[in-house]
Amino acid sequence: MPQSQVDKVKVNEVEVDFIALKFFIDQKWHDVEARQLKLLKLLIENYGQAVSRNQIMDVLWQDTIVSDNSVSQAITQLRKSLHDDKETPRFIKTVPRVGYQLIAELVFPEPASDNVGQFKKNKFNLSLVAIASVLLGIGITFSLFELSKPSLQVPEYTYESRLTSTPGPENFLRYSPKGRYLAFSQSSNNRDQMDMAVFDAQTQAVHVIKSTGYSEEAPEWSPDGKWLIYYRHDPISCEIRVMSVVNPIETWRLSPDFHLSDCQVGFSRQKMHWLNDNTLYLQRWQNNLPILTKLTLATEGYPSLIKQDDISNIQPILMDIDKETNQLLFVEQSSQGYVLQHMDLVSSTRSVIEIREQEYWGIKWHESGESFWLGNESLRLMSLDGNSEVVHLPIGFIPDIDLNPLTKQLAHAEGLVNVNLYNLQLKSLNNHQQVVIKQLSSSARTDVLPTLSKDGRQTAFVSYQRRSTDGLKHVEIWLKYKDKKAANLLANLPEDIHPKYLLWSPNGENLLLGDSRQNLHLINIYSKHLVAIIYDYNNIDEVNWSSDGRFIVFSATNDDSKQLWQYDLQLASTKLLNENKLHVSSVNDSQQENNVRKVAINDVLSVENMKKLNPSYHHYISYIETFLSAHATDQLPVDNLAPSLLLYRPHVFDLGIYYVVKQGHQLGLYLFKFAEQDHVHIANIGRYEQDINLMLNISASNDGKHLVFSKVEGFETDILLQRKSKD
Repeated sequence: MPQSQVDKVKVNEVEVDFIALKFFIDQKWHDVEARQLKLLKLLIENYGQAVSRNQIMDVLWQDTIVSDNSVSQAITQLRKSLHDDKETPRFIKTVPRVGYQLIAELVFPEPASDNVGQFKKNKFNLSLVAIASVLLGIGITFSLFELSKPSLQVPEYTYESRLTSTPGPENFLRYSPKGRYLAFSQSSNNRDQMDMAVFDAQTQAVHVIKSTGYSEEAPEWSPDGKWLIYYRHDPISCEIRVMSVVNPIETWRLSPDFHLSDCQVGFSRQKMHWLNDNTLYLQRWQNNLPILTKLTLATEGYPSLIKQDDISNIQPILMDIDKETNQLLFVEQSSQGYVLQHMDLVSSTRSVIEIREQEYWGIKWHESGESFWLGNESLRLMSLDGNSEVVHLPIGFIPDIDLNPLTKQLAHAEGLVNVNLYNLQLKSLNNHQQVVIKQLSSSARTDVLPTLSKDGRQTAFVSYQRRSTDGLKHVEIWLKYKDKKAANLLANLPEDIHPKYLLWSPNGENLLLGDSRQNLHLINIYSKHLVAIIYDYNNIDEVNWSSDGRFIVFSATNDDSKQLWQYDLQLASTKLLNENKLHVSSVNDSQQENNVRKVAINDVLSVENMKKLNPSYHHYISYIETFLSAHATDQLPVDNLAPSLLLYRPHVFDLGIYYVVKQGHQLGLYLFKFAEQDHVHIANIGRYEQDINLMLNISASNDGKHLVFSKVEGFETDILLQRKSKD
């Protein structure tokens, strides 16, 4: 019997079934990965001789370039499954500088006679009948179980009307307790701030009640409907204010308002939640991180603040609270992605509903403790056990939702947004230049992560064909040459690859793509072939090209050690350069980020170390914020850079750091020069009206005179109403 055709074999005392993908060890059958069996079959086919690491890579990863470490891991996994010991091997022997050799005794099954074969065939047919009967019974049982489970009860909603049609975004929808009024924020006439407006369902009229020159956002009603609370802010101040709404709506714009509390300048806003007369929950920012905060109010006269309590173990970037039952829905960001959770504020019990890589937009309870509405790429109803049903598909996306407490009418914002790429050429690196900004990419797609080559002649970027701001479909890498009008497609990405950064090789021939799972992929601009080169490492960090472009150096962690690795492009192999012991803290990601920011300026951030930074560094933005805040602080355009750096990822090059500052809705491009140690305002590059949950960035050539950046424009949303027909 040819060994390549063997279905079963005994390796020492271990029975191997290649068809069933199982090992029989210690009187039990154990499932085995297909790759391990493929490796074992390769060793069997070369029995008596060593198999090289290159042979193993060619067989196990035919169309993929992998690191040398992947072979070691595959051998280790197979040894573990066979209960083999590397130090005293009985199955697989390591042959130094050559590869691996199978040294176990092999016993192949004898060829069966015709009678035996017919008996086995008849037995197999009977087995099929028996298995089919069992499967049928299981199927019936499972169907009955599924039918007995409580299903998600989706009410029927039909489109009723569009409520607004004004330029710019409208958001922060909030119904009054009795459902007559819908308060929201909308763009002012010149689109440089947000005004507060109210729709009166009784008169079918919209009233602008706050238009002061400040931005008034996120209105919330008191439980008795007599007060409105909201954020009022400008580029240098932020406060929470409260106003009386007991008089006729036509007079609300004249109502006096009062200061309640201060808030952090520059950060994004979330809805507030006024649960009862004395209790208000809101998202506050502390150390550049969101935190859930409870305000206790006095209600004698107008509402005033008694005390403030931070709930430090909840860091919501989106949330909703049911006012009757104190049930909290919230989203937090972690290293795994975005975590949608449920919590009882009374008992503090919490549970995870789902985790995904895309952000959430728009969340609202439908039935407390049972189901809730989610927006973004669709309007859908979701249960706490993770089941969901789509109720409405928008033309673009849905960023906000609210539910009328009496009629159950749904109000949601719906609209479109463009994210395009622009380039600009500078004559010098001096203050306040007249610059010409030219569009680089098509408005038909969402284009992000523009990355310039060192000489400024090539721009690579990521392009999404998408229905909404994070319904990612058809992800592609494109390349634009400076002297050519049209961009060229470099690579189509599989759906499980979500790009986080791009790094050009020094010679501009290769592009390194880092994804959300911390894997590295290589794209050659001539072959246009995407190859996964570095994966299955823990916490890949500090990725850099060698000066000649032949190697990629990166760090990774293994248990309590930080390892420095080098990937050789010619040999397509990885080797360990050094290993350092480190202390792995048990604190969460946010605490680690804060700790890094505190020590970074002393331990890491010299000018020479700053020049080595790129977006692959885990704490890239924190390093830059700390460095900039410690140099020429009297020239900084704002007191707190963090909100702007979280919005626009900065760029480090040999001469300095380009960064974007958001002041009000205006975006300013700044340069910190390493040599002169000063901050220079280069130019204004447009407006930014509302956060769209995408990391924008800027990139520059090595001389700093050629720049590309991503820009949000054409942000338009209207308020639509969905009428509940029946349950």
